Amino acid sequence: MQDRELANSDWFLPIRFRLMEISADRRQQLEREIDDFMNQYNEAFVSGTRDDLQELVHLPVTYVSETEAQLRERYPFDPEKMREVTGFHHPETEVRIVHLEETRAHLTIEGTRHRQDGSIIESIDSFYILHKIEGRWGVSVFSGIRGAR
Repeated sequence: MQDRELANSDWFLPIRFRLMEISADRRQQLEREIDDFMNQYNEAFVSGTRDDLQELVHLPVTYVSETEAQLRERYPFDPEKMREVTGFHHPETEVRIVHLEETRAHLTIEGTRHRQDGSIIESIDSFYILHKIEGRWGVSVFSGIRGAR
């Protein structure tokens, strides 16, 4: 498809105009919403349950593993078991919003998982797609690579 055809297609124009409508103030507001959401998500990892995490995803959630994309009706990991097996106490993360729309965000997350004494369990770099559905942000797709750094 040539650029001229793409620019005149039915689906392209609404997307372009929708992106242009986000003002700097609105973008800041959406970024704060996502920051609040990710704080909830991290807190569920630190002290919550699988059910707590499941409340923060839109089902079915897509998890991209080392070998396949899995469509899950339940959150794929149990943070209580992770804490028990690894001694996980807290993360240190850097979240970047790569793309942002009113109802969708692409995030990259660079993080390390630590024990209570501060020692590192593992590094993990992740990619998340969030959707805002019925006024609620939630994870729709995610994938992480351990030891990426």
